[in-house]
Amino acid sequence: MRGRRRNAAMRKATAFQPLAILVLTLCVSLCTACKADKGPRPEIGPGGYDVVVIGAGGGGLSSAARLALQGMKVLVIEQHDKVGGYMTAFERDDYRFEVSLHAMDGLNEKGLNQRTFTTLGIVDKVKVIKLDPAYTSVFPGITLDVPADPEEYLKVLQDTFPDEAEGMAKLYDTLETINTAMVLLKDMTEGRSAGSVLWEFIKHPSLLVPFFKYWSTSASEMLDDFVQDERLIAFITQLACFAGAEPDRVSGAFFAMMWNSYHFGGFAYFEGGSQAVSNAMAEVIQENGGEILLNTLATKIVMEDGVAVAVRTKDGKEFKCRYVISNANVPDTIDKLVGREHFPEEYVKNIDGMEIGLSSLVVYLGVDHDYRDSFPKGVHSYFMNTSYDQALNFKYYYEGVPEKSTYGLINYTLVDPTNAPEGKNVICLATIMPYDFKGDWLQSQGYDKYVALKEEAARKLIKRSEQFLPGLSSHIEVMEIGTPRTMERYSLNPRGTIFGWNNTPEQSMMKRLPQETPIDNLYLAGAWTFPGGGQSSVLVSGLGTADMILKREKQ
Repeated sequence: MRGRRRNAAMRKATAFQPLAILVLTLCVSLCTACKADKGPRPEIGPGGYDVVVIGAGGGGLSSAARLALQGMKVLVIEQHDKVGGYMTAFERDDYRFEVSLHAMDGLNEKGLNQRTFTTLGIVDKVKVIKLDPAYTSVFPGITLDVPADPEEYLKVLQDTFPDEAEGMAKLYDTLETINTAMVLLKDMTEGRSAGSVLWEFIKHPSLLVPFFKYWSTSASEMLDDFVQDERLIAFITQLACFAGAEPDRVSGAFFAMMWNSYHFGGFAYFEGGSQAVSNAMAEVIQENGGEILLNTLATKIVMEDGVAVAVRTKDGKEFKCRYVISNANVPDTIDKLVGREHFPEEYVKNIDGMEIGLSSLVVYLGVDHDYRDSFPKGVHSYFMNTSYDQALNFKYYYEGVPEKSTYGLINYTLVDPTNAPEGKNVICLATIMPYDFKGDWLQSQGYDKYVALKEEAARKLIKRSEQFLPGLSSHIEVMEIGTPRTMERYSLNPRGTIFGWNNTPEQSMMKRLPQETPIDNLYLAGAWTFPGGGQSSVLVSGLGTADMILKREKQ
């Protein structure tokens, strides 16, 4: 049964008048610029940097690239041996494995990520591979190949669920309206005059109604207004796993923006995977005079009189700077890098009360068999579901039931043949699993117990996949298994989260942690901050952080 329904009072409360919505939207869209106005421009000392960025994940790289392009002296400090964070790849024998990216959204001609890539100077540095069909959803009794074209997808859903055809059309209209509003708001923050954008909203105030109507609701509550068939809702919310929370809990506005960016903005992958994107940003940084230190752990943000003045590393070096951007996880930034005593009590209390997002189990397989014929129509990514009940599917995630949970089955060689020798494939099986599965994944009982448990979980996914890829287990040459404990070890994210904070209505969009902090020259970037988790979101977060600093520099 689907989750919480809004009562009449809530529906009435969300029915904002267009003028009130317009005023609120302008406040929201301009808040980034306003919050950047924090006082005099800091001075740089001899041998120092304009900006030191801690962490070379997507958010850190995008902010550093943007600032370097604008002529600022930037240093990026990264504890790993390569840039990218979760936007990366690794090699085993003759195989190259994508760490996390299934598909990048918004890279059509007018997609928001196309504009992001252009702003970052990387649009010509990566080879984009458009995906069509976008993915395949497999549910009991119904399998749908999802067209990349949104109108074609609408027709597929209407043909499959004719009784819901009218409601689907209205839902699509609403999602398109939200998408148009978001494009206009992005225009306002990227150079188009606020006056021209304001005029668009004045002419068409209805653009803002659905965005704010579903601002504080869940995705399930939003869909309640349009469709009722549980099977249809399962297909529409298939990508909820990308948001890291079930439709009953994920923010309706965040889900709509993510869904729009994929279905209206386009699905794509890259030759070389997401590592190619990270490498491109690193190249921009270095081409514009920036520096990147790998295998270097930042251990302290040095404070003097309430101001961040330097970053200290594990090897004892200290790098003086005017601004610090922490792309490290927020809990560690507060407690380990700075010290909570430097922050207002209310700020720390708010962070302590926030809910950390989920982690994953990923099985990376290099196989000595070409399975591309098993993926008809060239679809590289399948979502395998045992139930239409999304609440139940997420229950399997939370309880750690890989034999029943929804999982992704992806053949990366289908879209990027460079990742495996000829005639061989890179196959990935990915699902969500709890950090505290079997207590601590049996790590406290010894390494051998831990390895046996994660292999047991992996074999359950492999067995399920053999219905689709016959003989898969007999063709495995290389197998690597990433658990939430693995994610924690490599990313340093608490509980191995791949989402930062959970993307609930209380922690999404403008309720996400802002990039600015109470410390005047300390900023944040990445999944823990506005607008949220996911590779696209962290790039946007980093750009927003950089623009706050650039505005301050111009004052």
